[in-house]
Amino acid sequence: MHSATTPRRAAQRLIFWPSSAATGLSGSSIFFVDDYHERQHDSDNSRNLLFRVLLIFCTGAAIVVVVESVVHRFFREEGSNILFYFLRGVFHNSVILVIYFAMQSQRRRQQVEVENAALKEENVLAQLNLLRQQVQPHFLFNALNTLKSMVKANDPEAPNFIVHLSGVYRYLLQSTMKQQTAIRDELDMLRSYAFLLKTRFADNFDLDIRLPERILSSYVPPLTFQLLLENAVKHNVVSADKPLRIEIFCPDEGHVAIRNNLQLKKSVEESNGAGLENINRRYLLLVGRGVEVEQTEAYFLVKMPIIA
Repeated sequence: MHSATTPRRAAQRLIFWPSSAATGLSGSSIFFVDDYHERQHDSDNSRNLLFRVLLIFCTGAAIVVVVESVVHRFFREEGSNILFYFLRGVFHNSVILVIYFAMQSQRRRQQVEVENAALKEENVLAQLNLLRQQVQPHFLFNALNTLKSMVKANDPEAPNFIVHLSGVYRYLLQSTMKQQTAIRDELDMLRSYAFLLKTRFADNFDLDIRLPERILSSYVPPLTFQLLLENAVKHNVVSADKPLRIEIFCPDEGHVAIRNNLQLKKSVEESNGAGLENINRRYLLLVGRGVEVEQTEAYFLVKMPIIA
């Protein structure tokens, strides 16, 4: 009995390695054929998918048939059925096929997710670009009128006014392509803009900035502060009897706020669309949260998220 089983086991061991090689070759063919066909045809419709399945399966099965047939022609025992070995190879090939297409399906799902994320980002950038284009501050018209009056009156502050006006406009041009800007840079521009307003309204206008050093390297959308100051001047009376006071401060760890005393004009000049709604929409696109607005009889406050 022992002498009969030993040659059979030896034959099975001889058969095992070529059979494994056949399965390995068929598996390798799956990767090669599918990769080649995918490079040739970028579309991924159902007909192409079915074609790849059939092509991969037939290629792998053909390798199994050839290798298994040759091996078992010389090494199989008398009376053993070669069909068994063939079906075993086809089964192995089928398992590899299922595993491979499961991996391909997962890879394609991830690719679709990446493409969707890229499209979403492109859409956000397009919307931000559109919103930036709406930011066409009409303060330039008022600033030039003020400068004209200063020049006519030979005001010695006219050159200084021109310097600050050019600084503001330079910032506007530089921020055209930015999605967000450092609070420190925004405040540098804002001080020049406040100088223009101070020249125009004298002691009837006052800006008080109280922001801690720790948040100055954080970010806000460009021209956020300037637009809110512009809105405050546009909607409120600014006179000796009713001076306009504006504060910029941190109400909590995650927000920066602008607050002005409320003294609404009876009639307001037509808006150009580059105001609070513009800022709110830009925040929604950048951080998924809008601004918070609080209005009482005494003041108007806008609280904005700080972008880390």
